[in-house]
Formats: sequence, structure tokens, C-alpha cells
Amino acid sequence: MKKILVGLLLTLPLFAINLELKSGSVAAHTEMMMDSTIDPKNDALKADISINNNDIATIKGKFWVETGLFKSDKSDRDKSMYKDIEADKFKLATYTISSVKKADGQDSYIIDGVLNFHGKEKQLSAKAKITTIDGSLSINATSMILMSDYGIKMPCMVFMCVRDRVDLLIDAKF
Repeated sequence: MKKILVGLLLTLPLFAINLELKSGSVAAHTEMMMDSTIDPKNDALKADISINNNDIATIKGKFWVETGLFKSDKSDRDKSMYKDIEADKFKLATYTISSVKKADGQDSYIIDGVLNFHGKEKQLSAKAKITTIDGSLSINATSMILMSDYGIKMPCMVFMCVRDRVDLLIDAKF
């Protein structure tokens, strides 16, 4: 009986499937008073994600992006952004998933995890729509951070400052 139980326990990891990221991006939206919106996007999202028995609630792993690959519609502003977030020093932003819980609504979930950005780790929850169609899994998640929580002071020009709040939009297709 002991050998059977040990054998079953050893096969449990075999049910976990590593998902291959086919495409992914992170968009960061903020604003500056009396100016247009600021919407840098990074189309080079990376992931190391697994799922057990196609059960969305078992998704585990992490996502990451290179901070120096965000691009907006103004390259001069991007250069300032890289300097402000110290992209040369803090090259990666990573998000490690702690749990995925079903929420109200079809395909709605809450993803809890830890964001490591600018050398600081903070808990971060995201609202997500997670769908599976014909063997493909899609995650569209939204969340927000305050840059000041990560030790970043947003730039100001005279009395106009970039908003501290940044809305995050994550799109990942496996």
C-alpha cells in the first residue's frame, strides 16, 4: 500500500503542463494634466507558466518584461521614462502568481501575486478574463500601481506632474 501511495504522489507533477507563450504585451497608462495620455507598451512579455489538469485555478508561475523595452508615441518621453525608472539598473519587472480565484462573471478571475519592480516587491491583485478555446489559453488582466510605492518620483514641469497612478493592461496568449 505504501508503494502505491508513493507512486501516486510521484505522478502528481506529471499532470502539470508548462504553457508556451505565443504572444504577450504589457501596456502602462498614465496621464499628465493638460497633456495627452501617456501609454507606453512593451510587446516582449515573457512567461514561465504552468497549469494542472486544465484547471485555471491551478495556474502558477511568473511573467516578466524588460523595463527598457516600453515604447510610447514620443521617444524623448521614453528616454526620460527609462531614466526615471532606472531601466539600466532595474532591467526586469517580474510578476509571480500566488493564486488564481474565480470571480463573478463568465471567465472572470482575480490573480494575486507579487510584483517586483524597481527593486521593491509588493503584493498586487489583477482582475482577469481567462479563456480557453481549442487548446489555447488567453489572459487579459488589468491592475494599477502607484509609482511612489516603488520609490519612483514622477516627473513634473513647473506645476504639471505626471500622475503617480499607472494602469496596467496585460495580454498573454498561450
